[in-house]
Amino acid sequence: MRARFAALARGSQPAVVKLASYGGGIRAAAMMSYASRSAELPVENERGERIVGKSALTELRAEWQHLFDNRAASRDVGLFEVTIPVSLIASVDGRYEFAREILRAGFGERRFVHAVQEKDAGELEIRGIVVLRDPNGERLTADAKATAIVQERIDNFDFGREAEVRFRFSGYGNGVEFATARVRELVERVQQGGVRDETARIIGDFEEARDLVQKEWRRELHSRKGRDVMHLVVSARSGTDATAFQAAVRDFLGEQFGGHRYVFALHDPADDPKEIGQGGRRPHVHAHAIVTMRSETGDRVVTSPQVFRQWRALIAEKAREHGIDMEMTDRREFGNPPAYARYQVRPVSYAGRTEHKGTSRAAQVRYDGKRANRHAAPRSERSVGYALAAVQVWGEIKHADPNEAVSDFARAQIDGLQAAFRESQIDIGKFDMSLNAKNLRVNMIELEKLVGAGGPPMRAMTRTEFETYEQRVEAVLATFGAAIALVEKKDFDKIAATAREVVEIRREYLELTEREPDAGTGTRQQESAVRNDEWDRAVARHGPEIVERGNDVMLEVEIAREARDRAIADGRDPLIARGDIERELQRAARLAIAGNSWLREIAETDQDLQKAIDVLERPDTKAERDQIVASGPGVEDEWVPSTDADKPLSPGLVDGTSTAVSTESEPLRFNAPAEQMSQVDDQLEVNPDIARDARRQTRDRERTHEMPDTRRPADGRSDPPQQQVPRLRELEREVAERHDRERDEKER
Repeated sequence: MRARFAALARGSQPAVVKLASYGGGIRAAAMMSYASRSAELPVENERGERIVGKSALTELRAEWQHLFDNRAASRDVGLFEVTIPVSLIASVDGRYEFAREILRAGFGERRFVHAVQEKDAGELEIRGIVVLRDPNGERLTADAKATAIVQERIDNFDFGREAEVRFRFSGYGNGVEFATARVRELVERVQQGGVRDETARIIGDFEEARDLVQKEWRRELHSRKGRDVMHLVVSARSGTDATAFQAAVRDFLGEQFGGHRYVFALHDPADDPKEIGQGGRRPHVHAHAIVTMRSETGDRVVTSPQVFRQWRALIAEKAREHGIDMEMTDRREFGNPPAYARYQVRPVSYAGRTEHKGTSRAAQVRYDGKRANRHAAPRSERSVGYALAAVQVWGEIKHADPNEAVSDFARAQIDGLQAAFRESQIDIGKFDMSLNAKNLRVNMIELEKLVGAGGPPMRAMTRTEFETYEQRVEAVLATFGAAIALVEKKDFDKIAATAREVVEIRREYLELTEREPDAGTGTRQQESAVRNDEWDRAVARHGPEIVERGNDVMLEVEIAREARDRAIADGRDPLIARGDIERELQRAARLAIAGNSWLREIAETDQDLQKAIDVLERPDTKAERDQIVASGPGVEDEWVPSTDADKPLSPGLVDGTSTAVSTESEPLRFNAPAEQMSQVDDQLEVNPDIARDARRQTRDRERTHEMPDTRRPADGRSDPPQQQVPRLRELEREVAERHDRERDEKER
């Protein structure tokens, strides 16, 4: 967020990707024609081919046919006509009452409007529009079959038999727009007060007709249309290089919609064949893309707010690759008002920026708010928290950036968001508390990654990487310090001092390695080559899967042994580490008994492993050994070592101490609330696989630089910064094992 905000404050433009509409297969040709300006502009397909002319577009649409479901649009409203003899009804008011009773007999509880007019042949004609789906879900189809159903219901009504009523459906349509247009036409055709609904309410003008359909009928239409293609619009700021933007759109479509068929056309005001008055020559460059919803492999495009956010992030990335400063944005980051839907407005002028008029009072308010860019605060708890996080980041940019223009931009966003919260009258106090708690958890996890066992080893860091690492540590400490309470400042200062001490040790180590002679480097490379040869020979003798599985287990043994050696060196009780060694050796022994020949070979030189195997092969453990053999080579993945549930957890992360552990005998403790400072639980809540991933990364590093069957001496540590956090790697493994046990218990 901070990187995006800083770029926007320096002048980057926001990424704009709009989903304009969906369409069935029958609409694909019309949508292609719109994108190509009636085939006057060339379009480009997913293969990079330029397609020009109406005939070529027609052929292209035929190529897409197999990807269309061709699902018919729902029939939402029906147009009907009814005739009855005039002689049966004496007054005008009586005509409407009689007509309403007849229609209610035929339609049941459906919504409808109607108008009554006298014909020359001595008959009354009733015309109207009816919602085809009733509240119970029954849908009429507005065809001959439906006509017969309604006619029968009318005939069974007393007045219907006497009046010789004749009913028929004259048409049908889909959606709110169709229904609104038909009701308006009916209002326009008859005199004032001549259109009434099923409750006898008069629909006297266009506004009442619109409100009737959009506010009352909309919920009952249950409208659906075929979605075989979608129409996307990708826009850039006025003055953007058209060639670079076209290349960015090409890359975006190719990556996001690989496997789908699509075409796109660039609309550049410099060569747009459509006149301004007709909606062409917009002042900004933009592209229209028509994409099939189904790919060649049958996958369908999924659309949601999260997906739209991903699209904006991707087009921004592609634009930057082509030299266009562009960033993904979220309206919650600026307090922008929500967008208006296409059905909520209708265009009234195309001069310059298209002017619209709302189709209802509420739609007009929404349109005016968007057009004037009035600030609006989000309502949901999650979105309020997101907006508050944005305010915090804008504040960091305002104070940190020396550029006055950047600071002014950030200040304007803060003022807008704060004004939006005031106008919305949302109590943000509770959100501030939850946000601070979340920031504490996130920053503690990030700090653990940077200065703990999960941090990058010095042998893998260059000077540039170290400088980036140092800056990141300071940034996390700055954000962390801003989020804590004043009473916690003293403990935080200790954490920060220890973290900076780790950074300094890493700096000294980097300088030392930079001064090492080339001969030392050559020696290490030679040792690495020898170890690789030994690994290859082991794989040749036993097979890659056996060696790989055995290597993973022995790495855990070596890690436990290192933890024991560090505990002894630091003057701490090595009892816990010894218990870990026994458990890991028991795992290795079980795997060896289950058939891992490479571990059997290692046991010839590793006395501890051989003793563990001997214990399991004693006569009194025969039943357990038989169960191991029956379980097969994968037994170590299912076996959970037995532990004492009442045994107190080790000091360090598990009991809430800082991630940056002190080198003194008493570890630093951060006296924040337990729900904020229980590091392991927070890690598992945010991402249950964090500890397991860290352990896997440690294995990969060990495998790269150490032979699996070579035990490293306690004083041969190759990464001095790791000595500043002697318990972290051991604790990570304990946390992961505990999580694995809990998951297995739940699964059982």
